[in-house]
Amino acid sequence: MNNYDIDDTSYLGSSENHHESGRPISSYEEQAEAHASPESEFRETLKDAKEEEPGVWNNVQRASSHSHVMIYIYNGTSEKFVLSSASSGNVAEAKDYPVEPWDYWLFVPREDIPYFARGRVSTQAKHSFIFESDNYAFEFSTKLWVRKEYSALSFDPPTIPLREHNIKSIGKKPLQCTSRITRTMKNGPYSYGIVISLGGNY
Repeated sequence: MNNYDIDDTSYLGSSENHHESGRPISSYEEQAEAHASPESEFRETLKDAKEEEPGVWNNVQRASSHSHVMIYIYNGTSEKFVLSSASSGNVAEAKDYPVEPWDYWLFVPREDIPYFARGRVSTQAKHSFIFESDNYAFEFSTKLWVRKEYSALSFDPPTIPLREHNIKSIGKKPLQCTSRITRTMKNGPYSYGIVISLGGNY
């Protein structure tokens, strides 16, 4: 996790990539795990994701050539979601990495850092995608742009990053889905983090 260069390639992962394997467990632990409900196992999986997140964010903050979005998807449903549509090539890389049931998924797409292209008009760093399962689907989009904080006495007004995100259920059955911003960088490259929750609010 700590060895990848996040500036050179978008990062994809899930709990399967990062859980420790091969640790000895007692027969009692094996029996308890075998009888654990998916919901209780999912709570443990979320703990792993939340313990992993600070290290991922540290790597994101060190990447300076592009603006990144650290996207975690928490799938609290019994269905597998696959990417069916994406706005850009680096998001489309995720098509081979489904979001498994009762699991989490991590992706860190990147875009050019927003800047003022014409006067006070900012460029935008946008990402959007659609994931589908047998019964559910959701559409997500987010964008980043900047503005100047002008004042009468300011000769060098500060640049303020602005962020927006939207998610909606579009499948055959209604899906409880939410998104929230969890991390932000005040200064360039203005990277940020988002959590998408499916089947609950995690």
